[in-house]
Amino acid sequence: MMSFDRPQEDVWGPRRARIVAGVLAVVFTVIVGRSAYVAFNGPEQAASGMRSAAVAATRRADIVDRKGELLATTVPGWSLAANPSAIWDAGEVASGLKSVLPKLDLIGLTAQLSDRKRQFVWVQRGLTQEEKDAVFGLGVEGLQFVEEARRVYPRGRLAGHFLGYTNIDGDGLEGSELAFDAQLKQGGEPLKLTLDASVQFVVEEELEKAYADFDMKGGVGIVVDTHSGAVRAVASWPAIDPNRRGDFSADMRSNRALNSRFELGSIYKPLTVAAAMDAGVLTPQDRFDVSAPVKIGAALVKDPHPLPNAKSVSAADILAHSSNIGTALIAQRMGVERQQDFLRSVHLLGGQSHVGPQTASPLTPEVWDATAMATVSYGHGISVSPLAFAMTYTAFGNGGNYVSPVFVEPVDAAQVDKSQVMSADTANTVLGMLREVVTRGSGKNADAQGYEVAGKTGTAEKPGPDGYDPNKNITSFAAVFPASRPQFVVLVVLDEAQPRTGDQRTASFTAATIAGKVIARAAPLLDLRPVLTASTVEAASLRVSEATTP
Repeated sequence: MMSFDRPQEDVWGPRRARIVAGVLAVVFTVIVGRSAYVAFNGPEQAASGMRSAAVAATRRADIVDRKGELLATTVPGWSLAANPSAIWDAGEVASGLKSVLPKLDLIGLTAQLSDRKRQFVWVQRGLTQEEKDAVFGLGVEGLQFVEEARRVYPRGRLAGHFLGYTNIDGDGLEGSELAFDAQLKQGGEPLKLTLDASVQFVVEEELEKAYADFDMKGGVGIVVDTHSGAVRAVASWPAIDPNRRGDFSADMRSNRALNSRFELGSIYKPLTVAAAMDAGVLTPQDRFDVSAPVKIGAALVKDPHPLPNAKSVSAADILAHSSNIGTALIAQRMGVERQQDFLRSVHLLGGQSHVGPQTASPLTPEVWDATAMATVSYGHGISVSPLAFAMTYTAFGNGGNYVSPVFVEPVDAAQVDKSQVMSADTANTVLGMLREVVTRGSGKNADAQGYEVAGKTGTAEKPGPDGYDPNKNITSFAAVFPASRPQFVVLVVLDEAQPRTGDQRTASFTAATIAGKVIARAAPLLDLRPVLTASTVEAASLRVSEATTP
């Protein structure tokens, strides 16, 4: 029998074929995918998409408070897309999606999904995990979840207006997110704000409580370091949660502390007194007769309530009992030009130049005559943002220097933007008068025991189409504390605060009360120890109490 040797098998043949086939498949997929993308989007949009992907790869920096408390961060998120060419019943799919994503436009989505020439459309950007799970549960083909970065705010409403928010693509739209957008987009180390989350919480909570006590339209609370200008708290009420900004109206989203303008009333009076003293036309010993209304220009200036010993009052009395007549007479001594120069020096006529979120430009009298001079002296006829005004009181707490607001740590004392706007003697004298406003005048309800509050009340009727409305007030309280060692400015502004019981709508009963509560709670958080002063009776009582304590 003849035998034949079988030829040796080429064991590499099949494997080589599979490898070649796989490579060709990958190449083919890439080419087809790229061609389709360019076909549907065009070469320029395709290139743009590649750039967008590169930018998205840089994680937006976090935002933290001065102590490192996380206020804003970026986390993985999801968006929903669809391939209309793979959807057979656009109406059914659109209805199903509408059932779990109620904000969708059913008619518009049906039209998009019916266009079978398209292979990609966005359905909804920025899904929550619950929404993603609900869509997944529909089991619909032709849908795709796209992973995208999502900006979140772990503290919810805390500092919501000041933090602001981004759009779905990570671009800053409002607040700090907008003001520091370029820096945040670079990623890297967190942006550390001067805000103190604990103080911010106190201010916001007291504004919330104010609504329970005083049915009000809106409110503002601000705390600022008198020496550095560092903003420790800046709150607007009603508060908003930037995670849910779509749930709030445009009015609620407005940052009242920075972007609203108010006629703030009598908290301007200390500025008028300081300007006149620095100009050499007023001394603490000067006396004024405020017993009758006085006409200055076209304005007949009156006092809502008669002052004690009205025929002979000092500047300190004028502030303590908030006399419009006395303030207008002081402004008359000073004159229009010097009044404007002083207000310009404290940036109430514009000219803000700080880094960070900007304040609204002021509204000033069109004609600045004797009438305007008189009304502006006590805070009428000029509208400014609360933050812009709060910065003017820094001068009373640091020896006469106006300090610009600072929003980012670290604060370098050598680079603080400040300017001398009054002498140290003037600043200290007016500060003493402001302490008297609280101890014996209209600001008694703001006195936080141990923290020597020195401040001024302000009650201003709101202007309307038919003139000033006596039933609608802006009430405010501006203060420096502690008076013996000034550290901070606090400003509270309440819009149409109406007590739910009684008719005490003046700042003495509304804004001053809230300011006192803010100071009492915030001061310890700001590392301020109370000043322990007591009368002889109080001291004796304390000694007895200590002696009987086991």
